[in-house]
Amino acid sequence: MRTFAFLLGCVLTSMAAADATPARIEGPAVKVGDTWIYNRLDGWNNVLQDISLVRVKGVGAEGILMEASALDGSNIARIRRTPDFNLVRIEASRFTKTTLPYYPNFSFPLWVGKTWKAKVAFASTDQPGKSVRADLEARVVGFESVTVPAGTFFALKIELGGPYRASNLEGNWTGHIEDTLWYAPEARNAVRYEYKDTSGTSLYNHEIHELVRYWLVP
Repeated sequence: MRTFAFLLGCVLTSMAAADATPARIEGPAVKVGDTWIYNRLDGWNNVLQDISLVRVKGVGAEGILMEASALDGSNIARIRRTPDFNLVRIEASRFTKTTLPYYPNFSFPLWVGKTWKAKVAFASTDQPGKSVRADLEARVVGFESVTVPAGTFFALKIELGGPYRASNLEGNWTGHIEDTLWYAPEARNAVRYEYKDTSGTSLYNHEIHELVRYWLVP
């Protein structure tokens, strides 16, 4: 009887969550002072690499300005995002990375089944001879329950990926980008983000970001 009651409770909870799921998700109304803390994990072995604190510093028609740092306030980087919350530029003490016109993680409003495409060029001042261009396509997969250190969220899963072409002073190569993120409206941000970058059969980069804590301005 307890097992049946437990299963029935799970079914009713799932049905309630489905009934409460909005058909259309608008972009996050971020405010100056909104703050998130993320763990960055090595995707190969799940080992913690660093912890970052990200705070909104400005919001305007031209986009969103954010600042990321270590918990002690060191290693400050300024982050520029579009009004649609897509990454454009990261300015750190040792480099500036740009993604033009932007990295297309989002295309608000979002709904299950929505797709979009974008051509993206990457550059970084610490690699002046390197050029990377990608043809990316994104898809809203659906809502999932995802658990991270900050708690359990009913989040919208978005998959993004596609081929890229790269070159530097040593030669040319091709590869593939694969991103998966879980966006939770209640957190005004992604609560989990996984990035993979492959070339042939080699996995170059694999990192995971998970939300640890967050504070939102009412």
